[in-house]
Amino acid sequence: MKDKEPTSLKAISQTTRPYPSTPRPSSQTPRTGPRYFPQNVLTNDDDMEQPLSILPEYPSSPTSPPDTPTPAHREISEPSQPADLLVFREFTVTTTTPQEITAIDAKDSDLNKSMHAPGNVIVDQTMDAPPSPPTSRIQTVEEETILAHLALADANRSALSQNGINHRTILPQFTPTPIGGFPKVHMAHSAQIFDHLDNKVLLAWFQVEHPKFMVRVFDLSGKDVAENTAITAERIRASISIIADFVHQEAPPIRVSPPQPQGGRGAKEFPVGFLVHKISEEARNLIVNQRIWSSTNITFEALPFNCPSPPELLFCLSGFTTSDANIVRKAVVDVWAHDDNRHHIDDAFSMCGFPDDELVYQATRDLIHSVRVETLDFKVTGGLSVPRFNIFATSPTNDAKTWTELRGFLRILEYPTGLDGCGIAAALFPCQICHSLAHPCGLCPFPLTPQWNGPKLNNRSTANSTRLPGRNRGGR
Repeated sequence: MKDKEPTSLKAISQTTRPYPSTPRPSSQTPRTGPRYFPQNVLTNDDDMEQPLSILPEYPSSPTSPPDTPTPAHREISEPSQPADLLVFREFTVTTTTPQEITAIDAKDSDLNKSMHAPGNVIVDQTMDAPPSPPTSRIQTVEEETILAHLALADANRSALSQNGINHRTILPQFTPTPIGGFPKVHMAHSAQIFDHLDNKVLLAWFQVEHPKFMVRVFDLSGKDVAENTAITAERIRASISIIADFVHQEAPPIRVSPPQPQGGRGAKEFPVGFLVHKISEEARNLIVNQRIWSSTNITFEALPFNCPSPPELLFCLSGFTTSDANIVRKAVVDVWAHDDNRHHIDDAFSMCGFPDDELVYQATRDLIHSVRVETLDFKVTGGLSVPRFNIFATSPTNDAKTWTELRGFLRILEYPTGLDGCGIAAALFPCQICHSLAHPCGLCPFPLTPQWNGPKLNNRSTANSTRLPGRNRGGR
């Protein structure tokens, strides 16, 4: 039988130089001469101990990392290309990262190459074909949704970690917020908290950085504030410090700046507002949002350091012989909607920046529709009821001049009815407890608040005043 000719380099190597553990068949005839090898390819038998130099350097497979350290580089002379033994190809050696090696190992595993592997399509690829570029992966709808929510995670955590605007803070030292909130304190104008304040002090307060807010103390007139400035300021600071410590443990010291009257101590009118600053924004928001803070030591109202909108209270009407607020409201709406009066309201709104006439007419309609009436149960000597009616409306503009002129015009009008008399404007006086213009002291709603700690009817100044012994204020 004719022996098969060796067809591979491995077979040639084993034939010419067998491994020590491989017995050499004695029946085979040695294959030498130009029939089997070209000239100058094989060395003499005496040089067999030298490394075989005809083996081309094959690059290590990029798909399997070496298990042992890379040996030192050794140069091997490149043989000339044999005529009929091997066909040489060019190889490209690439480097891979450990992550790519792990992925490639998983891809080249036996399980992945199995015919049972899903989506395994066997495609022949030549050795000299360039590697396929990585394809960009398109995110699924679920993945996009998850990433979108993760991008907003910090904002959601921050929102849930803070109390809402109407959150009721319960501190045992203060009266809790009643259902529906505390009664509103109505002022003559939006900046009344700054009335009678020295101009230099006001400019200095303007330069104080935010967060800051204003405080008006219950049951203290401007003269009381001027006589007991330091004590009142310290009581305010102590109460606000309790609230600030509730928001932030070991909060920095709060500062309270007292007012100074225009014209000094000889002035006839005195300011009542204190400036609170050097406070965190969270504590400021909590105090201003609850607004009323009443303890056994002091009761005050917290106000933002701005003029948010014109007051809703316009004036008070008396002269009606009915106590029905609906009849009074109809009389007010009819008078304001009269052609002459409506045109006057239109002219006032046209001067405050509305871009066209249609918006001016809409502002007039909104003002008329916003009218509401509140009944005050006034009584005269003998217990006879003589009701009065507060007239409220929401301004469609924040322009101070326009609102002042409009209120002055509406206040001088008469409001007649067919059967229940004619209403005319009556004077308003501030409540000596809460400073509101909407009611006299005897009708103040604050002492009726559950768990009220502040001043009460017929017992004024027991909580907030620091009057000297023997001073009599019962006639006020």
